[in-house]
Amino acid sequence: MTISTNNTGEEHSSAAGGAIADALTFVRLVLTPVIMFIIIKGWPELNMALLASFLFIIAAFTDFLDDYFGGTENAPNRKFGWFDDIADIVLVVGTLMALLYVTHKGGVLGWMFAVPAGVIIAREVLVGLLKGYDMMKSGWPETKYGAIKNGLTMLGTCLLVASPWITHWLDMTFSGKDNVDALVSSSPHVWMIGQGVLWFAAIVSLITGFKILNTKAGPANDA
Repeated sequence: MTISTNNTGEEHSSAAGGAIADALTFVRLVLTPVIMFIIIKGWPELNMALLASFLFIIAAFTDFLDDYFGGTENAPNRKFGWFDDIADIVLVVGTLMALLYVTHKGGVLGWMFAVPAGVIIAREVLVGLLKGYDMMKSGWPETKYGAIKNGLTMLGTCLLVASPWITHWLDMTFSGKDNVDALVSSSPHVWMIGQGVLWFAAIVSLITGFKILNTKAGPANDA
């Protein structure tokens, strides 16, 4: 009887963890249009950039938390685990598209940002569609390369979104300036670092993307 009770408790705990993980995945999905709206309406105004980057960090952190509570997207206790990667794609693609729009509208869009952002968006949309379909059938385990790609993409995107208020804070701290233009600043280092990280993410995205598209092995790919 004791063993049965413990097993039942473990099953309930596992089911609860899966439900929490699925809920966190949907939180990430719901936050994406909010982040996009804030960027389009107010970025690079400092308060709006701070709010957008704060929400982006929360959304990105749910990607870690859903794995912590419910395991990977293929875990049996997750009913909507296959939606995990789709939520990641929506978050990254949506945020980058919003940044592309506002920088283009403001006349400051350069190829150093446009190229890696375009590569990542195209790769995520194409591979995400293929991957999502395959995962619904048999699952698609992640590898260290997929984790590196996701980490670099999230970090680069977050730095770009947060660059206005971080740049302002740095200039205030080291130069004592009262007003700092977010993108045409005397110290645009944060934006440049974000672009650099995004370039590394784009390179890893291309490498893993070509591996996925060129392989016929099925689920064991470097996503």
